[in-house]
Amino acid sequence: MNTTQKDSRESALFAQIVSYLPLIVIFLAITGNTACFFIFRFSKEFKNISSMVFLSFVAIFGILSQFIWNLNHFLQPNFDFRIEYVSDFTCKFFMFLQYFSLQAIGILLSIMCVDRFVTIMSTPGSIYSRLPFSTVKSSYIWSLSIIIILFLLNSHILIFNGNYRHVRNTNNITTSEIINGTLVSKVETIIEYQECYWYNADFRLYPTWDHVNLGLYNFFPFTMMLIFNVLLITKTLMLNSSIKSSNNKEQIKSIIKKRRLTISILAITFGYIIMTLPVTIMTSFYFYYFFSLPNGLTYLSMADSFGFLFHATLFFNCIATNIKFRRYVIRALACSRRKKQTESTANSITKTTRQ
Repeated sequence: MNTTQKDSRESALFAQIVSYLPLIVIFLAITGNTACFFIFRFSKEFKNISSMVFLSFVAIFGILSQFIWNLNHFLQPNFDFRIEYVSDFTCKFFMFLQYFSLQAIGILLSIMCVDRFVTIMSTPGSIYSRLPFSTVKSSYIWSLSIIIILFLLNSHILIFNGNYRHVRNTNNITTSEIINGTLVSKVETIIEYQECYWYNADFRLYPTWDHVNLGLYNFFPFTMMLIFNVLLITKTLMLNSSIKSSNNKEQIKSIIKKRRLTISILAITFGYIIMTLPVTIMTSFYFYYFFSLPNGLTYLSMADSFGFLFHATLFFNCIATNIKFRRYVIRALACSRRKKQTESTANSITKTTRQ
């Protein structure tokens, strides 16, 4: 086996391994985000915290975002098709869902940072207490308003995407056959169309809307998160100083609670910036560069799966950074285990009694 053949086999194996990463990410997203949604919305410990409303919607959209571009990284190399090319409906609906869900996650997280800052700054009678933040009701209003605005902003995809069939390639194939003893040659023209992404002959969804998506999904949230994360860090450090100088146990307990949730929110939002911004820039501005490289698409697919991994790890992020959330999960698992043991013991007693 020569070097070229060996490199080719290694590249094929590497691409095959990378193609299965999306399935792992999707599994983590479905299980972890579903658990987060039910915990944030139905547990007494979390359902009355305004930040948890935003994270509940983030968990939902994190699941929805997994089933288009991320899943395509598995379908394309293994089954040679992409979801958006299946039909006119999938072209319109799934492309809309992809942009809509990603943008919703970014904007919701950035507004959550604002909400958290106002919450820890708010005191009775202060200007912060009069702002429309810090309550479950206001969080729902903000979340639903953002969702409606982004739905309308991306609704043109549902209407126009895929309406025009762009000619990708034209091939003339010459065939010959004998008719009544005479050799007859025929020229057949085969036209390859691009079934999705085109609105009309002059406008294509990609890369134009990718640049808009970059602003809504990354640059605007990045700016908002950076500003308010710096403010949150500053305020958290000030709270640490307050703990040292305060003798009021109730005040200290309240400060510690605020600090714990703030640290968790900082970890989530910084994770968002680190894991999604570089990948979005790569796919928006350097796609064709990677396309020209050996294994370039495989590396781009791997990077994209890493970006989608953020939307699948909300549960693990909360476990690692939020003590209250971690204790709740451990307690729930322990209760479930005790319940199973009780049922098992009861069944054993019942069987013994019957004997």
